[in-house]
Amino acid sequence: MIGVVLLGMVLTVVLGASQASIIGTRLERDHAKSYQWLQSANGVLQAAERVSCDYDPANVPEDAAFSSGEEKVRLTYQQTIRDGVVNPPEWADYQLTVLYPVMVWDGSSYWEPASAPEPCYDYAGYLLQLVTMQVTSPDGEIIETIQVVKRD
Repeated sequence: MIGVVLLGMVLTVVLGASQASIIGTRLERDHAKSYQWLQSANGVLQAAERVSCDYDPANVPEDAAFSSGEEKVRLTYQQTIRDGVVNPPEWADYQLTVLYPVMVWDGSSYWEPASAPEPCYDYAGYLLQLVTMQVTSPDGEIIETIQVVKRD
């Protein structure tokens, strides 16, 4: 009877350790996938043409209803990386996003467009944009983020 109890205790410990190892391996695999996906998105974004933050509501195509220059830039970059990067198996496009705001550089600091003195600095030749991309794993347990400076 003592042998059966000891064998049961050993099996419980071994199964618990195996479960912890499996969970740790799955988490590490998902971290690696999300980081690799972000690095691929970074390459696609850097190779893509820079989108101007200039915005004129009168000249917006009907199929692209943007409310601001920042939204135009953000959603265009998001579509570019979703179209240009291959998703990991069982991961969906919506899990790769460009986060608000895409900030603009005025020569001394990055500004969130909503609080900037100017809505867009393209006309002044300040063409740097700070783009933040994020990947969320299918189960939502892993969130990886990367910031990229975009310029022509």
